Amino acid sequence: MWTAIYTRVSTEHQAQAGHGLDVQREACVQYALSLGVAPHDIRLYEEAGGSGEDMDRPELLRLLDDVRRGLVDRVVVKHPDRLSRNVADKAIVVRELSACGVKLHFVDVPNWDESDEAVLLFHVISSIAEYELRQIRRRTLAGKLKAVRGGKVMPSGVDPYGYRYEDGRYVVVPEEAEIVRLIYQWYGIDGMSLRAIAERLDAMGVPTKTRQSARWHHSTVARILDNPLYRGTWYYNRRRTRKRQGVRGARRGRGRQVVAVRDPGEWIAVSVPPVVDPDLARSVALRKQGSPRGGSTSAHTFLSGKLVCAHCQRAWRHEACRTAGGIVRKFRRPPAERGADPCAYRCARVPADEIERAVWRELVRRMRALGIGRELAAGGRASPGDPLMEDVARLRREMRAAVERRDRARELYLRGHLDRTAALRAMSEEARRLREGRAEACRLCHARQRRLNAWEDLWTALETHDGVELRRLWLEAAVSRVEMDASGGEVVLTLFARIGEQTGARVDDTLAT
Repeated sequence: MWTAIYTRVSTEHQAQAGHGLDVQREACVQYALSLGVAPHDIRLYEEAGGSGEDMDRPELLRLLDDVRRGLVDRVVVKHPDRLSRNVADKAIVVRELSACGVKLHFVDVPNWDESDEAVLLFHVISSIAEYELRQIRRRTLAGKLKAVRGGKVMPSGVDPYGYRYEDGRYVVVPEEAEIVRLIYQWYGIDGMSLRAIAERLDAMGVPTKTRQSARWHHSTVARILDNPLYRGTWYYNRRRTRKRQGVRGARRGRGRQVVAVRDPGEWIAVSVPPVVDPDLARSVALRKQGSPRGGSTSAHTFLSGKLVCAHCQRAWRHEACRTAGGIVRKFRRPPAERGADPCAYRCARVPADEIERAVWRELVRRMRALGIGRELAAGGRASPGDPLMEDVARLRREMRAAVERRDRARELYLRGHLDRTAALRAMSEEARRLREGRAEACRLCHARQRRLNAWEDLWTALETHDGVELRRLWLEAAVSRVEMDASGGEVVLTLFARIGEQTGARVDDTLAT
């Protein structure tokens, strides 16, 4: 079997600071050789440019796959933060390695699991690594905000159509800017639809910005018309984003997804050279305000990034259309990744509301079945500061003491050290205390039952709760992905818990809608 060496570096700065792949590799190889491992039994898993804040790293996933296949019996890592900077993710990896019978070694923290003190030190180091990651993100964001407030533009992947990023500012690209003005004129003055504009651009042979797509899409045209950048203002800090998780395929782990739009008071405006004049921009705005037609509109789903096709593992696309009867939301068959074969199963569009209700009901049912909250309510795992459990502990002590004093008085009387009157008085007093203790115990039992009833009422209310943010928080905490099969006459949903994804076990029953 193999001895796996895992190394990771996320930036060139880390390499220069002594955390480079070669430094880690040399230290880990020497450590493995000191354990008596033969050089030909060593396998390298090197992660260049892999962030330690998430689990979507190709080499780490390859290592875990080999572990599950029984090819690895030992893993060597230089430092715990090279494995992950997230405490929860690190615990999941350690648990899975242990479940597969794989020994984990850290060069910088030897014998980390051989005593309670060593395990405590390991968790302290892991917490410090996560704290350092948060500090790095906070300092980076503070530096960006300061630069933007000073008038500097922050690059964000592909430059906007019509502009080129140079030295902290956007410079107009004349040939692309002319296309933008044509788009505004066709929509605001000529009254063309978004699809007609996209088709005309294709007919003219106008290349897209990335040139990866040979065709224009109506959604791209809509974004150009909505972007205030072309009117002379670029906004920073408009959206709250996070790294994509839960989506498998060619694009897993790349890019970020928008989770919320910040309050306009938090936006930072930077002036840039405008592409369209105010009159042309006003004509577009007037048409949008007066357009009575339906069409695509924005809407939110708490399943964003979690709902994947059961066959091709691509993310289902959420769409919303404005109709005469209101907004209709659906999940659409996921498109094929660029360069990949299309999915052979032609899954139908499905109503988003029904899917969300089915997933949420099952999630609440599973969490309820696990007894989350019930142990706390029943006093099974209450915190040290819980008044109810403090009263229970006090009552137990007092009743034990009363029984001991009663028995002591009886023993003294039988030995002749206490007269009959004093003994009866003492035993009567302790009997009174025991009666009061039993009454208090009944009161505490009723209080505990009220807690249990309150938790039951909470679960019942959660089943019908429709808040997107609350649902999303629960889904993020408990579910790694939701697979949907809409290829037949019946839609089948399968939920996978986070620990289920790591062990490869299906933990939820199949749902049919």
